[in-house]
Amino acid sequence: MKRIAFVLALGSMTAFAGAQTAKTHKLTGWIGDSKCGASMHTPACVKKCVAAGQKPVFVDSKNKVWAIDNTDAVSDYYGDHVRVVATVDPSSSSIHVDKVMKAGGSSM
Repeated sequence: MKRIAFVLALGSMTAFAGAQTAKTHKLTGWIGDSKCGASMHTPACVKKCVAAGQKPVFVDSKNKVWAIDNTDAVSDYYGDHVRVVATVDPSSSSIHVDKVMKAGGSSM
């Protein structure tokens, strides 16, 4: 019985620690594609590359390229300068977009 309680307690602590590492951030950058990465951001180019099978990516203000794990969230913003609220996973260089809007619009 003590062993089961220990395993459950350990599992709870691990889940809590994992929840603490996932942080939501407000980021500004561009929606690009996995082929061009940080080098090209025009809407026509990004749309063409995504239609050809490339994945949409987020390029931050420092030109770091982030994979987007829920790409449907950005489908209306290919090539646009955007502001996102996202959960960032630095270990896999990926983000989960919670909210997206064109940069220069109303503040988040």
